[in-house]
Amino acid sequence: MHTHVPLIGQVALSAWFTWLVVAILVGSYVATQEARRAGDSPLELLRVAMIGTVAGVVGARLGHLFTASRDVYVADPLALLRFWEGGMVLYGGLVLGVAGCALWIRHRGLRFLRVADAAAPALALGIALGRVGCLSAGCCYGRPIDWGTGVEWPWGTVFLAGVVPEPLRGVALHPTQVYAAVAGIALFLALRALRSRQRFDGQAFAALLMGYPVLRSLNELFRLDLERGFLLPDLFGKTISTSQALSLPVFAAGAVLMVLARRSAEREGTLGLTPRAAHDARLRRRVEQALAA
Repeated sequence: MHTHVPLIGQVALSAWFTWLVVAILVGSYVATQEARRAGDSPLELLRVAMIGTVAGVVGARLGHLFTASRDVYVADPLALLRFWEGGMVLYGGLVLGVAGCALWIRHRGLRFLRVADAAAPALALGIALGRVGCLSAGCCYGRPIDWGTGVEWPWGTVFLAGVVPEPLRGVALHPTQVYAAVAGIALFLALRALRSRQRFDGQAFAALLMGYPVLRSLNELFRLDLERGFLLPDLFGKTISTSQALSLPVFAAGAVLMVLARRSAEREGTLGLTPRAAHDARLRRRVEQALAA
């Protein structure tokens, strides 16, 4: 699909970019609804989502620059700005997106963990929708479907064009994009269920940081992740992908956050309360303190 952009001219919008837009819009809607259910401001959450989207796209592009296609960007630096053509690294987007949101949240005087909890299910769903775009583009492709077993399983995906290298076109591959999308939906449903019985701020976001790396690392077993590279290939060979290596500190951060957030809720006296109840308890405390003053 082609569209006219002022000062730029005709721009070809791929199916991948279309699904990226869908993921952002749907994810933003889900996050605002989560905020509403918890007693927080949907408008504030929407502002945070906008900041996170911009910072996340920048981070994802920089991640692609550092882990995949430096030669392409050195030859054509402006290609880095043409993000609609594809080339994203999710962990890069996650890191810079969270950092950008954290700065904005601090500026607005909001509670980071409450915002992050509301965004957690939306992020999982956004990842799932984004992987549908990967399927349409042929990127993030898998190994040959008979890899490791000698059996050509019936759900193999065959690409005749797209990002898939020429030698793999026409070959049945593991549909790793579908695996990732299904995993994202499962994580979304799990986080939605957790939100309904959440007992301290930060619990849902920490669960996302712990759950996604596990699912991503499992998916990497079936991906032919040659472009992203591997961790110390001279030492380990092509056994630990860059994404698996990055999953370790993300999982560790989630585990640490889970412990620290629980302890913080204990000190605050909100442990065991739902997000809505915790919000109401803090509001009553502020009113009491204002009246006492």
